[in-house]
Amino acid sequence: MKFLKPFILVTLVSLFLSCDKVDDPSIPEVKTDPSTIEIGEYTFNFKTTFVLEELQGIDSYVGRVNGDAISLSFDYGWYTSPAENLSSTDYVVTEDDIKGYYRQIVRPLNAKDNRTSIHLYKKSDKIASPWAYNSLTMSVTNLTAAEQDVIIDVFDDVEVQ
Repeated sequence: MKFLKPFILVTLVSLFLSCDKVDDPSIPEVKTDPSTIEIGEYTFNFKTTFVLEELQGIDSYVGRVNGDAISLSFDYGWYTSPAENLSSTDYVVTEDDIKGYYRQIVRPLNAKDNRTSIHLYKKSDKIASPWAYNSLTMSVTNLTAAEQDVIIDVFDDVEVQ
């Protein structure tokens, strides 16, 4: 009996120290590695981990780009278009050119309730075939101001192939 207590103590300590992390799917693992997501001819570089989730589309390539707390939806195909007629009191809209590609970034002043988005297309494709060219719209709602800044940085740094 005298040796039983130390034996049990040593056994319990050994078991405790030899345990690895349990892979419990109900406990999400937080990843912070940078991610590169490619959609069509566009490359988005996220500073933290984001994963591309392809969904079933009818006439276009659709899906989500999911991060820890942010999920962006995207639609790549013929039937996406830039945002129009947005109030300048509610949105900041920037339009520019990246290596022959049109880019529109929509930044709502209230990111929680309104859509933050980017729209991209190759200008020469639109000129060659005004009704049949691929474009990409990616958007997200329900962001904090800090999350919106992260997404706008990603949109600002998009690369075209």
